[in-house]
Amino acid sequence: MMKRKLLFYGTTAILLLIVLIAMDRYKLYKEEKPPVPSITVNGQEIPSIVGQYDWHGTKTKKIEPIKAMAGMNPTKVKEKQTLEVSFPPELEPASMTISQVNSAPGLEKKTVQGNRMQIPKSLTQERIYFKIKAQWKKDYSTYYVKTDIEDLPPFYDFLSKDPGKLSVLAIVPRGESEKYDIPDEVKEKLDSFHISDDMESLKKQYPELLTNVTPVYMIFNSEFHQQTLQDKDQLIERVMDDGRD
Repeated sequence: MMKRKLLFYGTTAILLLIVLIAMDRYKLYKEEKPPVPSITVNGQEIPSIVGQYDWHGTKTKKIEPIKAMAGMNPTKVKEKQTLEVSFPPELEPASMTISQVNSAPGLEKKTVQGNRMQIPKSLTQERIYFKIKAQWKKDYSTYYVKTDIEDLPPFYDFLSKDPGKLSVLAIVPRGESEKYDIPDEVKEKLDSFHISDDMESLKKQYPELLTNVTPVYMIFNSEFHQQTLQDKDQLIERVMDDGRD
């Protein structure tokens, strides 16, 4: 009877030791893998894959994200939503970069330093991929997400929010905003009035802006760009007439 008890306790001790060793090895294995961040768009978590990394001495080769994610469904997102990356506090990287992997022909690929990026306009039917690179003191890791971006209507920011009123974007020669501004009583008839003397910045933000002429007054309703005028008096007459015709 005593021998059976000793055999039982001995076997249990060996099994427990094996389990502890296995758990310890699994812990070491996990420590060889970089942490997986939470990646969200407007607060909703989206799937990602791990790319190339150098983590605790373990290095992997560079991957082609478009090939690696070929069988993965894209996450539907909207232009101007916010993509955000976060890690557990104890594994917070020293720096992060989010960058566009691909874009429509001729358009710049957007890159930002930090853990947030506003989803850009895609202007293409292709899926848009984003790369996140996290850098720690000695290690780094990359991550990729695949998105299907819904572009907002052209000049979305300038569309009237009130279906019963118009809005206007005035693009004027540099340093001459005061000269091309319109009276307050005209502005009161509008939903909004925007004026800018920085054509270059506007074109970077709104690729759909094709004109190089200034001054121009672009008139919008709540759905689309309706009309463009070059004469301030014509604009005032148009707005004061009834604001809709």
